[in-house]
Amino acid sequence: MLTTSASLLPTRPRPAEDSSAPGVHDQLVFRTALTVPDADRSLFEAVRSETITWIKTKQNRYPDAPSTSGVHHLDATTVLTSQSRYDEKGAEWALRIQLREDRPEATWRTTVTAVLALPGTEPTAAAAVAVALECFPNGNPEGLRPGRPAIVEKLVAKLRPVDGCGRLTVHALQVTRARAQVNDLIEVLCDPDRHHPVVVAARTTDPDPLWSRRMRQVMPQCAGSAGLYLLADEAAVDAFRREIGEHHRVAPGAVRTFLTGTDPAWPPDAARHRFVSPARMRDPADRAWNAIARAAQRHATQAPIPQLLRDLRFPDDEAATQRRRDALTAVPQPRVPDDTLNEIRHLREENALLLGLLRTADEEIEEKRTSTRLAERTTASLEDQLARARQESLHNLQDAVEALEEAQRAQTEANQLRSRLYQQGRHEDATAPVDEPHPLPTSFEELWDRRETFTRVLLTADRETCIDLDDNDRARVWAGKAWVALRALDSYAEQAQSGFKGAFYDFCTAPLPGAQGWPAKQVAMAEGSATMDQFGGQRVFPVPETVDPSGQAVMEAHLKLDSKGATSPRVHFLDDTKGTTQKIIVGYIGPHLRNTKTN
Repeated sequence: MLTTSASLLPTRPRPAEDSSAPGVHDQLVFRTALTVPDADRSLFEAVRSETITWIKTKQNRYPDAPSTSGVHHLDATTVLTSQSRYDEKGAEWALRIQLREDRPEATWRTTVTAVLALPGTEPTAAAAVAVALECFPNGNPEGLRPGRPAIVEKLVAKLRPVDGCGRLTVHALQVTRARAQVNDLIEVLCDPDRHHPVVVAARTTDPDPLWSRRMRQVMPQCAGSAGLYLLADEAAVDAFRREIGEHHRVAPGAVRTFLTGTDPAWPPDAARHRFVSPARMRDPADRAWNAIARAAQRHATQAPIPQLLRDLRFPDDEAATQRRRDALTAVPQPRVPDDTLNEIRHLREENALLLGLLRTADEEIEEKRTSTRLAERTTASLEDQLARARQESLHNLQDAVEALEEAQRAQTEANQLRSRLYQQGRHEDATAPVDEPHPLPTSFEELWDRRETFTRVLLTADRETCIDLDDNDRARVWAGKAWVALRALDSYAEQAQSGFKGAFYDFCTAPLPGAQGWPAKQVAMAEGSATMDQFGGQRVFPVPETVDPSGQAVMEAHLKLDSKGATSPRVHFLDDTKGTTQKIIVGYIGPHLRNTKTN
């Protein structure tokens, strides 16, 4: 049986909101869906109680937030809406509580939804609870950094949700060297019904206060977005490695995030499951540990929601509308007054009632308008996401076709060369196996660690900027391309020292036999004059003082690792093969720098 790690319990209260989430790009900035087994109608009482308590204590703004159904204006800019659905017998089977906060910088909308499976249906879960946070910026979204709502952590602790055969917890479940516990963890990782990532941390061999402090912070931030497990000691780390295999192991001090569809029997699958190395976890200056929670929250937000929640609708509150109609028809009919004062009193009462109904109607109309505006923005955001997804799909297809064509050209060239050798009677040369190439790195961190492979490339780029690219879902592809790019630069430098007279672009347009090439269309040897006038300062990078006494030099030449999306990484370099270092100096590996086409 796996138990919650007491050693990772927080030692002091954390802020109400996490602050590690990335900037706002889409309206839906956070969402998670919790599957609650063996739930009954007490679920709604628990969800309602936890949510209203959270709202009341949210920065101490709304101490009087009511728990009753209806639309409640907590202040001039905040609206709390609570809705329920009932079955034919009048029993509650669905609940939605929504808090909308209209602030100068943005409109924030937090929605908590709970639903029970109706009798006679065949759901995959007895109940589901979802928490979503939407952000609608009022202008430039830069600077907005929404965090995961703290209610998520409270609901996880209260409801004890599951994900497939695993549990979702606030703190990591300890895994010892016991075979049963290790096998339970591997079963969780390989479960086809798992919808959330699983974060597995391996305790350091020696006590490390910084590592422990970081784990105490990051694990609760992942609550509700990922399963959390801690390999309790070195024996547990070894037992896990033996059972899952070398490729999917977690080294002491490392933290690995296993995505859905884990397949330990297939070594290439290991590259999908990113990890933060022990060195980075224990480096006070390194901030990669912050990305663990961000990645878990991002994957949870992108995961499909359960069918129970997907089919749920909350119609308008017909009961409240009917009550207003009844009140309107119940207005006393005019009668012959006994005197003028009675007539005036009667008219005032009638007027007050009608004004109250009118105010209520005006509030409802305004709420409808606001909801419609936000729905239109949500629809536009979803359309934009769909367009980006389609573009990304086409881009991936283009990459795959180009890779296939390149492989076919290489295979054709190899076959022709072998045929020529065979025709010349060099049978042994024609059939001799070729040397295996270095495997492509699966991350920029791995590429950085292997940088000494290139003896003719001097890397002066900023390590953190380079490694931060690993936060992107396409990092594995980019890291492989960056490796080939560095090989091409290294190969060019070798040829330049051997007498090649052209520049790197010339080398790419007509690669020499046996040299590592690079597509010429992905090479830019200079920037436009307008770009350099406005953003030239961004293209100044470190160089040895023997190259420039200032220790810096302009590097316009760059290689394109991607041409789609906002990141579109670049490798900026300076050709010093004819200078003092006789090397290629790579001063930058990172996101596309600003130019005249950048927003």
